[in-house]
Amino acid sequence: MIAPRALGLLALTAALLPLPAAAEDSVRDWLTRMEHAVASISYRGTMVSVRDGQLDTLAVYHRVDERGIRERIVALNGPPREIIRNHDAVQRLVSGNAPMVVDNPFPSRVLPRIAFDVLDRSDALYRVQMAGGERVAGRAARVIEILPRDGFRYGRRIWLDERTAMLLRTVLLDTDGRVLQDLAFVDLELGATIRDEELRPALVNPARVTRYRDAGRADDRTLAAGQTPSWMPETLPEGFELVSVGRPLGGQDDGFEHLLFSDGLSSFSVYIEPVRGRQVTEQLDAVGSMNVYTGRLDDRLITVVGEVPARTVRMIGQHVRRAQQPALRHFR
Repeated sequence: MIAPRALGLLALTAALLPLPAAAEDSVRDWLTRMEHAVASISYRGTMVSVRDGQLDTLAVYHRVDERGIRERIVALNGPPREIIRNHDAVQRLVSGNAPMVVDNPFPSRVLPRIAFDVLDRSDALYRVQMAGGERVAGRAARVIEILPRDGFRYGRRIWLDERTAMLLRTVLLDTDGRVLQDLAFVDLELGATIRDEELRPALVNPARVTRYRDAGRADDRTLAAGQTPSWMPETLPEGFELVSVGRPLGGQDDGFEHLLFSDGLSSFSVYIEPVRGRQVTEQLDAVGSMNVYTGRLDDRLITVVGEVPARTVRMIGQHVRRAQQPALRHFR
């Protein structure tokens, strides 16, 4: 068996191999190499996140070995916050004094998933192009722009390390090209040996920890995926597909349902639950780059949350219906 340190060195060595001349300016090759780098290289670094005028500094520990990917993200300013990721299982640990919000805006994944195969199709929903070069964290970087072809999703600008194609910086852009969020490394050690203790959470007092679930507002209940939805939007922006359905496990049916939709880059969640006597007023809110729609359909509270434009969550929320015979209409 190859030792974890040796695996990291092999992955880093492979990533550092020079590019063939024909691939130098190919967006497809750069995105392919980026996906490989993120999935195969261990690293330790410091990032800054700027969103809504607020600056957060994050320590990041990312380890890849024969057991898979583990990651720990620690906020170095503000309330104590940590993200612990083991493969795709994510646990968000937040100080008990922090306010509860719909979908905690603290990032659950320091480097976003960017599905290059979705971007490379002839009918792609995003226009992808090289946009020159800059320096990030003392490293030369190639810049790639990923711009939507409609107004129902956001664009991105990403910076890839010139030598390894590691994602060094990502900027989220609204439909007018304004920056919504800027997440960038300021210090990065590639091929680092990440110790077990660096991946263990420091928030150990259960009485002062709030756990957030990626699946949504289920009052600490476990959700089941892969079920047939009872509710669906009548219309969806082109390219968005239902990727998971969540309900409480154990056979109990209290009317709660969580739907997750994605186009391979952008995503949003729809939550349906009983009103139970609450006063519900249709409203639209923003939490950083996240938009939140709240509305009512008969005796159900409808909440749509996503890192997509406000018009998208509002339109989805206003078109949720019982899925007796789902017949989705995609629109441009």
